[in-house]
Amino acid sequence: MKKNILHAIFFDEYNHWDNIVRKYDQRIRTVVQSEVDKFRHCGEIIRGFRLFVCEGCNDVKKVAFRCKGKFCPICAMGETQRWSETVAKDMYKTVHRHIVFTIDEGLRKLFLLQREKLLKGLMDESAKIVKD
Repeated sequence: MKKNILHAIFFDEYNHWDNIVRKYDQRIRTVVQSEVDKFRHCGEIIRGFRLFVCEGCNDVKKVAFRCKGKFCPICAMGETQRWSETVAKDMYKTVHRHIVFTIDEGLRKLFLLQREKLLKGLMDESAKIVKD
């Protein structure tokens, strides 16, 4: 199977992903490692395949199973397309705005320590500002 550019970057002869895992193992979430591992082996025949046989000429074709992972650009593309079509049907025909509320870098530790109290209040006040 031909690998895409992302696969080439992560798993080339320099083993970038394996080096990152060795260096930052404790900081990489388990779900991230799992998704990248699925992506690494996506489309490999040894991981499973469907067998198609032509009844006329008895030609045999093996089609490898895909990983269906969120990180895989091949597998995630179909799901992303379905999601965007679903959202597009449900969206109102209005102008949309994207607003990001951030916390000053010096206050982030304080907000994280008092997450329930401070973040809830911040989000409530942010919503009031947008509504007004």
